[in-house]
Amino acid sequence: MKKKTGFAMLTAQDQDPAGSKRLELEPIALAALEAGQMLLSTGAKAGVVRQGMTMIARGLGADLTDIRVGFASIAVTVGSGSHTITRMLGVGAHGVNMRLNHALRKVCVRVSRGGMTPKEAVAALKAQGRATPRYHPLLVCLAAGIACAAFGELLGTDSQAFLPVLAAGTLGQWIRLRLRSHDVNSFVMTALVAFVSSAFAGLLAPTLGSTTVAIAMSAAVLMLVPGVPAINAQSDIMEGFPTLGSARAVSVAMVLVFLTVGVGTTRLLLGNTDLVVRALHYGILHQTIYGAIAAAGFGVLFNFGYANLVCAGVAGAIALGVRSVGLEAGWTLEAASFCAAIAVALVVELVGLMPVRICQAGKALAVAGCIPMIPGSAAAQWIFGLFTLTSHLDAAGSGELLMIVIQSGLRVIFTIGAIGAALTIVTSLFRRPEFPVDEVKAAPQPAGRG
Repeated sequence: MKKKTGFAMLTAQDQDPAGSKRLELEPIALAALEAGQMLLSTGAKAGVVRQGMTMIARGLGADLTDIRVGFASIAVTVGSGSHTITRMLGVGAHGVNMRLNHALRKVCVRVSRGGMTPKEAVAALKAQGRATPRYHPLLVCLAAGIACAAFGELLGTDSQAFLPVLAAGTLGQWIRLRLRSHDVNSFVMTALVAFVSSAFAGLLAPTLGSTTVAIAMSAAVLMLVPGVPAINAQSDIMEGFPTLGSARAVSVAMVLVFLTVGVGTTRLLLGNTDLVVRALHYGILHQTIYGAIAAAGFGVLFNFGYANLVCAGVAGAIALGVRSVGLEAGWTLEAASFCAAIAVALVVELVGLMPVRICQAGKALAVAGCIPMIPGSAAAQWIFGLFTLTSHLDAAGSGELLMIVIQSGLRVIFTIGAIGAALTIVTSLFRRPEFPVDEVKAAPQPAGRG
């Protein structure tokens, strides 16, 4: 419907320029939300999600971006001139997929250069999600088993427990993938996998003559320990995003609770409820080798590229080597873990400054290298001890049990805190760009806080 005014013809859009502008901003906001949702689902920190969304929105023509990143939803306000629009999108399951994570960052860089429409930007993001390769599920299951077996060696199992832990971890990861394909609640899935894996290790290890059955049962479920979310939670809080960081921390705590429910049920059924276990102590070289194996195994679970798996193994070797040296020198576990994380982060940052690019995963390598230092066994011991304490009727024994529980809990909290603080300190000092600098000279910075 057109209305004649003087010599000009005004359309409906001319009469409502604000409505027309909102229609132009709508697809920009949705494209930014799509990028943020995909980045968050691959394990990205809040700062990376916000910067990626900002690059998408600015590259598509928005003058203003304000972003809030939550655990279950993300919201963005985009504007052009005096016109703004706000949209929100729900977030699905949080996972870890580093190859897709870094591929999405490259898409954000391409969009930030301009010349793309919102529809083309969304298509590029979704195409990248489909095209990014993943390891075969059987390889992922085997890598999880190898990582758990290496964890067992780090924790002090004997040689007879190696194969039982490897088999139990492989079986547990297979069940985990099957349950995930059927959309089973993640916490329930954790409890079921922990129960099956620990039971399998607890039944198989004694038949092969192992005397470290309790440690084997704990090691068999350590592929369930949420190491990346735990470190990301602390990093988000330290970098000024307490909402997402706190939600991630609560999620990590819930995973540990359900993990302990699974292992605790097994220990009660098998009659193995002793919290004090006697671990075997090996040398620094032993810790270094199995630290590398554990980190590389988790690299497969995190979907690192082939070259980055080697780099992750090197990072794990550095972490466990430095920590073992510190422990041999009489340092506390927390102090040794802090120094080891500092060493890993420094090496990763220095390698990133080299003119020849060796590794593509960037700061994710430091996280992968530090994963073997996460005290998952102590976390299970801590929560299981709390459950045991409620039914312990002997007053004298309760005091000793309480001390074990308190020590385990503090060890978990301070060790994870030391690792997260070390990584954040080093990355903050170097301030290496989160997005590939060889593809874009300067990325726009996000406004506001989430």
